[in-house]
Amino acid sequence: MSILDNDDDYKYWRDNKLSHLKTQISDCFIQIDNPIDLKKTEKNQIKQLCDTMGFALFQTPKQDNNQKSIVEMNRQLGLVDFDQHLYVKDQGLAHITQSSDKEILEFIPYTSKAIGWHTDGYYNSVAKRIRAFSLFCVRPALEGGINEWIDPQMVYLMIREKDPDVTKALTHPKAMTIPEHKIDGQTRRKESLGPIFFIDELTKALYMRYTQRKKNIDFFDSVEIKQAVQYLDKTLGQQSEFHFQYLMQPNQGILCNNVLHKRSEFVDNPKKPRLLLRGRYFNRL
Repeated sequence: MSILDNDDDYKYWRDNKLSHLKTQISDCFIQIDNPIDLKKTEKNQIKQLCDTMGFALFQTPKQDNNQKSIVEMNRQLGLVDFDQHLYVKDQGLAHITQSSDKEILEFIPYTSKAIGWHTDGYYNSVAKRIRAFSLFCVRPALEGGINEWIDPQMVYLMIREKDPDVTKALTHPKAMTIPEHKIDGQTRRKESLGPIFFIDELTKALYMRYTQRKKNIDFFDSVEIKQAVQYLDKTLGQQSEFHFQYLMQPNQGILCNNVLHKRSEFVDNPKKPRLLLRGRYFNRL
């Protein structure tokens, strides 16, 4: 039994969740004195925010080696098992910037296009489930590139309070399928099938796997699930006090338990293109 199918457990979880919520983004910002040597108070603040809000924003001093600093900061927070997916460089960080490589441009984060609501690694297998990620700004775009996010647990709570049948449909074990990804006849990624909302077996926490992209995404062929997905998209499109939006500046970043997020389109400075360092992890904060 879990909060998904036990009303008493759900109500206890809901009340606890609501009692710790913050609605001001300034209350979710942590100043980091030295990312290579985090203070105990800094670690506790980050973990508490990630536990209650799903995320924590942070500001670091200017570093000589951003990649080393972020990797070491993440390690101190327990983020050590990284996802070695395509285009990840040394130590588990991907450089999210515009690319001129046609193969890389198949992946929308490496373009200047807007990205719709999604969780990271929604196409991964259970064995490679993304439980947390970090995103660090080295250089923002000339214009745009604003990040927006919402805690998936709050999305579940908001929908269940209004229509429990919708959340029930979104927990169907075959709710969403991402077909296998092939290049030149070779399988790069196997088919991924599963629920949209689920309880993670390892951490016992409520998680979500989702993307608003409808290309190469298959939803279970039932009226209930298709209507539930429409309801979910409508909820995400309606601003609430639990939606957060921020344009990260140099030496700022976000640590989170794989929140739902999106990005606006942007215009680059050709001489100083937008660059963010992203780490995806199988660990939870």
